[in-house]
Amino acid sequence: MPHLRRSALAGLLLAVVPATALSGCGFHYPTDRVNTISAGVNDRTGNVDALGIRVLATAQGEGRLIGALSNNLREDASLESVSSTAGVSAGKFEPVEVAGRSTVNLATAADVPLSGNFTAGDFIPLDLTFSDGTTLSLDVPVVKPCYQYTQVPTPSESASEKASDDATDAATDGAAADAAAEEEGDAAHADESGDATFNCSDEAPAPEGEH
Repeated sequence: MPHLRRSALAGLLLAVVPATALSGCGFHYPTDRVNTISAGVNDRTGNVDALGIRVLATAQGEGRLIGALSNNLREDASLESVSSTAGVSAGKFEPVEVAGRSTVNLATAADVPLSGNFTAGDFIPLDLTFSDGTTLSLDVPVVKPCYQYTQVPTPSESASEKASDDATDAATDGAAADAAAEEEGDAAHADESGDATFNCSDEAPAPEGEH
């Protein structure tokens, strides 16, 4: 009899355990959820998704908006303005057109310059307003131009190219050429002794757990 009781108890446990385990599964599997791996911030609440939004800064208070805009509608839409309540403002830019059912990479297809009270490592509140009247309010990270961001054009690079063109035009004037050379030397010295916040290490950090 004791042997029969133990066998019956074991059978009861085998019947109960699978049912208990399955009851916690439900139908909302993690693999069914949207999972965008990104260093930026995502917002999918509007007709236009904001994906991996970041501010790429090259100096304190200077940078540009990067990331992607994905239009969920068949109709075209556009990013009309970028504003902030934290002492950050956007420079002049053409509305960023996003065709219906398509995506725009802000790093290559648009230049939205930003200036104000921010530096690398900060998070700043930004409001992105679109042509359909919707506004996405984001808390956006500020990154520095290192590693994967080195190929993204920045406002400072555009200014450097313009300064180089101006120096070439003035090369026939000896005094102007000397002044340009002196300014370049001062700029190089400033870069060497500049804000350490924007220094890049020699190697990109390896993924966690990699040896």
